[in-house]
Amino acid sequence: MNNASKTVIEALENVVCHAEHDEGRIGRYFDPAYQQTADGHQLGYRDFVKHMATLKSLTTMINITVKSVIAEGDTVFTHHVVDVAKRQGEKSEFEVFAKFTLSAGKIIRCEELTRMITGDTADRDFATKR
Repeated sequence: MNNASKTVIEALENVVCHAEHDEGRIGRYFDPAYQQTADGHQLGYRDFVKHMATLKSLTTMINITVKSVIAEGDTVFTHHVVDVAKRQGEKSEFEVFAKFTLSAGKIIRCEELTRMITGDTADRDFATKR
């Protein structure tokens, strides 16, 4: 696994899956110029920080299972499954295909497509919820 792959996997584990919102932790992996396109919706760095804060407020657990990862230079593609437990007890599962771009060891861009496998239809926007 190259360094870019390690950075992306660590970001998924230490930012997305971490139980508490921690903006400092986000900054260790994501560049302030970070841009994300998720299911056609654009998020800048501040929007992404709000998105993470919202997810942490709604959930008790987020777990990611990486099915595959392919890297070439500073570009990393992942196919992963996200399992979510919400505070009211509901559970959801999402399949994600993502392309990450890194610069100077930080993630500067993510383009992703997310598909809900199971869960409440109100959570279909989970990838961009703010």
